[in-house]
Amino acid sequence: MLKIGEFARISQVSIKALRYYDAIGLLPPARIDHESGYRFYEMEQLGDLARILALKDCGFALDEIGRLLKTSSALDIKEMLRQRIAEQEQLVAEEQARLHRITARLQQLERIDTPDAAFDVMLKQAEPLTLLGARRTVASTQEIGPLARIVWEQLEQHGVLPLGPLVHLYYDVNADNEQIDLFVGVPVMMLPLDDTGLLCERLPGGDLLACIIYRGDYTEIGAGYGMLARWLAASNYQAIGPYREIYHRSPLHVSDPASYITEIQCPVKLQS
Repeated sequence: MLKIGEFARISQVSIKALRYYDAIGLLPPARIDHESGYRFYEMEQLGDLARILALKDCGFALDEIGRLLKTSSALDIKEMLRQRIAEQEQLVAEEQARLHRITARLQQLERIDTPDAAFDVMLKQAEPLTLLGARRTVASTQEIGPLARIVWEQLEQHGVLPLGPLVHLYYDVNADNEQIDLFVGVPVMMLPLDDTGLLCERLPGGDLLACIIYRGDYTEIGAGYGMLARWLAASNYQAIGPYREIYHRSPLHVSDPASYITEIQCPVKLQS
């Protein structure tokens, strides 16, 4: 039999780890001297320890390893290994996506002489929203502001209490004639009982959103969209829904355009 020190040296596992494996019932020693308290291991236990280390290297937690060692069902072991493979593949995909985002950020910073360097992209999980407002096709961007004011006045007229700032959804932008299919509204807790003539738009939660913060008046907001499009291409994401603009600070709040704060959001998914 081997003393714990010898067993630790041969297996290249620390004495502390062996004592912990004993404490949790994962690998108890073959014998403990009751007078001295010394732990002794059989040479055959090196095989048990090798299995523990192999499973640990596969990413299994110690409690999972304990269950695997106790089962004699090959099907159970295969199923746990398949689950672990799926988890590892998900982890690899997430880290690959992170690598693409880092690369995109580096490319953005290398364009220091462009407006791109002023923006940072953050990823958010979309929350479900119930919006109340109006959907119109406007002939140009100059008509967006007046439409927003009309919708806001209608909301006030019907006593609608917004849960948050004004939201614009851009369903389609026709580059040939500048026409924009646009929804303007606010998040609400519940819909009014009376007929307001306004449209309810429900946004499901769960989408991944690529977001940037744009500061200032709206004359250069296109630079934010251009930067976001370049980030999507470089980071291997694709847009899967209408762009959103969240007006955290707008003409409804302040008179100085330099103080406007707009969040541009784009629902995205990784390209396969």
